[in-house]
Amino acid sequence: MRLKTVYPDIEFNQIIEPIISHKEYQTMKNCIHHGMNRYDHMIRVSYYSYKITKFLHLNYKATARGSVLHDFFHDEDTVSKSKRLVKHADQALSNSLQYFELDDLEQDIIKTHMFPLGHRIPKYLESWIVDIVDDVASVFEKTYVVKENMSAGLTMILLMFWFVIKK
Repeated sequence: MRLKTVYPDIEFNQIIEPIISHKEYQTMKNCIHHGMNRYDHMIRVSYYSYKITKFLHLNYKATARGSVLHDFFHDEDTVSKSKRLVKHADQALSNSLQYFELDDLEQDIIKTHMFPLGHRIPKYLESWIVDIVDDVASVFEKTYVVKENMSAGLTMILLMFWFVIKK
């Protein structure tokens, strides 16, 4: 199964395709994360991390692979939010190693992407970049969801107001 992302970079899509086409990875489309699905979040973080590391002449291939797996876990509803914030990087790494071969850089990206909350300091510049891109993407996604919910709420209020005036 050949999958493409919404990002028009052929090389990026070729690098992550063996991961995102995996049956288990596809289940991430059903996991809610920051009000969106985790699949889209991980690909977004991977794409922007890939672009930055490629621009900086760093290991962009390992960055794309490691970052597309940084939130590869399932227990969204069964663990408290605070525990999940701290522990999910270990779970994502364990899940990733179960299905994919990863080098040291890719593993470091996954296990340190929650610094400082995860208490593991990234060893590589690529890992720092993914950590920062993930933070920025998370803020963007959360504010996008809030904006969309406010927009829908305002639309409902305006429609109700319009119906009251029409009577």
